[in-house]
Amino acid sequence: MVKRIGILYFSPTNTTKKICEAVALGLGTRHPQTLDMTFPDTRTRIITDPNAVTADIDHLVVGAPVHSGKLPIQVIECLSSIAGNGKQCSAIVVYGNREYGIALYRMVKILHTNGFKVSAAAAFIGQHSYSDIVPVAIGRPDESDIEKARRFGADSLNASGNLSLKDVPMQLDKTSKSDKYSALKPVHIEKLCIQCGQCAENCPGGLLSPDTGMYLSRAAKNQCIGCMACVKTCMEKARVAKANPIVKVVMNNILRQASKERKEPLTIVA
Repeated sequence: MVKRIGILYFSPTNTTKKICEAVALGLGTRHPQTLDMTFPDTRTRIITDPNAVTADIDHLVVGAPVHSGKLPIQVIECLSSIAGNGKQCSAIVVYGNREYGIALYRMVKILHTNGFKVSAAAAFIGQHSYSDIVPVAIGRPDESDIEKARRFGADSLNASGNLSLKDVPMQLDKTSKSDKYSALKPVHIEKLCIQCGQCAENCPGGLLSPDTGMYLSRAAKNQCIGCMACVKTCMEKARVAKANPIVKVVMNNILRQASKERKEPLTIVA
């Protein structure tokens, strides 16, 4: 019987989306049922109806980026509301070539708790959000990554087991152990802004004004996760990733090794 495949992802810059689509292709479909939990409205609908996500699928591919060695808070809140109802799923995180921290472990734990049968898990690499400042994993996922994602999907197609938390490694460091999220806030260059509203439309937190391109409030700025979706979508370069000299030195120290080496995806199939 052909399995009905669904993909659920949080993907501000479409990096995680690319990996999830490649995995779905390996699972046998070019047209999976898609739920994009990147934006507040969709997350609200999912939380309101916990059973809807798995109602018409047999295997769910769940994907999210890694922020500060952890899952974004928005992803944790959304995933924690979904009823798995015994359905199979693949858990995927995408990180910027430094560390995936506790993100994959946390995702598998949430899915297990909610009644999913987690038959596969993986950590893939995507271009780092702060690559405009420190070039890390430029152009990833590349063709090699996409092919490995497709193969991961094919390998997990007939997986019959259920991964335990012991099967999922963690990369514990000071950042992933902390409850805090460190985020570089994009800089808004007001004189270049044409008030097109693209930044506000693509902000996963709904934090920007479509009229001015600025944060809606100080509280909104504090909630920014530093995903750089607004930077990527601004064709006028009115929102940019920029750091002062001290922060740049710190970032270079943190990302030095990640900028020099190429890490490969971690894949686990039951």
